[in-house]
Amino acid sequence: MTTPIPQNFVQTIAKQRGVTDAELETVFMALDGQSTATIATKLGISDIAVRKRLGEVYKKFQIGGNGPGKLSELRHQLLFSYHIDQGTSDFSGGKGSLLKMAIGHRQEDWGQAPDVSVFYGRTEELTTLKQWIVSDNCRVVALLGLAGSGKTTLSVQLAKQVQNEFDFVIWRSLRSAPAPSDFLGSLIQLFSNQHKPDVPIDLNSKISRLVEYLRKHRCLVILDDFEAVLKPEELAGHYREGCEGYRDLIVRLCEVNHNSCLVLVSSEEPTELALLAGEKVRSLKPAISEEIAREIFQEKGLSPQEQELKILLSRYGGNLLALKIVATTINEFFEGNVLKLLEATALFIEEHISNLLAQQFDRMSSSEQDIAYWIAIAQSQISLATLREQMLVNSSLSDLLKNLDSMGRRSLIDKISEGGETVFMLQPLIVQYVTDRLVDQIRAEVLETVKTQGIERMRLLKTHQLSINIAKRKGDKGAQSSSILVLVKNRLQVLFLKTTGSEEPLNILKKVASDLENKSILEVGYARENLAQIISEIQR
Repeated sequence: MTTPIPQNFVQTIAKQRGVTDAELETVFMALDGQSTATIATKLGISDIAVRKRLGEVYKKFQIGGNGPGKLSELRHQLLFSYHIDQGTSDFSGGKGSLLKMAIGHRQEDWGQAPDVSVFYGRTEELTTLKQWIVSDNCRVVALLGLAGSGKTTLSVQLAKQVQNEFDFVIWRSLRSAPAPSDFLGSLIQLFSNQHKPDVPIDLNSKISRLVEYLRKHRCLVILDDFEAVLKPEELAGHYREGCEGYRDLIVRLCEVNHNSCLVLVSSEEPTELALLAGEKVRSLKPAISEEIAREIFQEKGLSPQEQELKILLSRYGGNLLALKIVATTINEFFEGNVLKLLEATALFIEEHISNLLAQQFDRMSSSEQDIAYWIAIAQSQISLATLREQMLVNSSLSDLLKNLDSMGRRSLIDKISEGGETVFMLQPLIVQYVTDRLVDQIRAEVLETVKTQGIERMRLLKTHQLSINIAKRKGDKGAQSSSILVLVKNRLQVLFLKTTGSEEPLNILKKVASDLENKSILEVGYARENLAQIISEIQR
């Protein structure tokens, strides 16, 4: 055990609380710092059984709530009881002093950190992060990736594994976008050991005071949901009005010497972080993990075949939340048969996942969204040259590169080298979401065209060529060039249903298309070609 408490004393206290022998054996191993996976292996039981035993112990010691602090609280209670029994300690410092003794003079504040009693894999990432933080003494480390990729869980597990290296461990979410001055004031209060410090008024002085604490003590500060303080609907990495102080904080902590580490967890990389990256400032994106995917399905009682797992990973990538939802769906609607789901649908996006993707998409600038639509239409990787060729708006190469870089910092786009050129692609889950969104907007524009008998309210029908065929450019005759058009047709079937006996909507659409015949592409963009393609698809 990491606490100086005799096991026979712990056994006596535990028995008084009704702890069983099996639960006691498990809690001894947990107090010794062993993970649930290690305990499960040694005892020959499942991870779930280990967590259940520990949960029962916490209940019997009346330790509630969520988060990784429950084991520390148990250790604190045991140490408190032991010192009371021995009559050897002065507890005049109150609960704060007891907490410091219980965790070896370390103070922890986990805020709203989630419970990570269930944690899969990530051995390589954890090893890398511990190397950066403990051995290399990095000042700032960023965990980046889309919502659902497991960044938050990884950050908590990381903190649990390195907490003994620090005097203070503080975990905070910035989801509510607190004012930088208020946030810094709360940190200074924590580092002052609960005494009322003389907190400076101006932001710069507060940052300086915080740096003093970070130099005096070895502190681990984790800030989750960092994207909440960044401005939406513009290029990635710029701060909301009133939140610019976070930039000053990050720059200072990156540049000055101190003994601590700030871990940023974000779906969007701050601009200054990329500029300051180096020996003491590093970033990591959690990789797609077959091991974690298999564990998720096994926990749901599913055992996908190797090929089935590969298909699932190709469709859902590293989105662990999506995989959990898919696993539940397979159990509830497909009798636990993975193959049945794969045969029933190419890609399943549940409402919760769709909402998360919508939040990410809505943060993008309009020019980034337009690029996302082009890639979704292409149904394939798309090169820089093809993008410039297809886009009607003559944006400079510099602007295009800025937009692609911004999408990369949002973890939305992947850049790969293929055939001697650089191509860009979206993850399949994002492609599906963007495609659905594009089809909905095209349908709305077609209905407006029929209603107004004009193209004044068109946007995407003018700016994006729906029949772009990237695969055909590469000689693939089985290209999916009409897929967007087919989806649009399917969404318009109610309006253009032939069995209604009315062809008026179709005739209106034909008339509008005819009126565009003599107009230049500068006036109508791709509208003429797109309407002709949609009419042709409807008449098939």
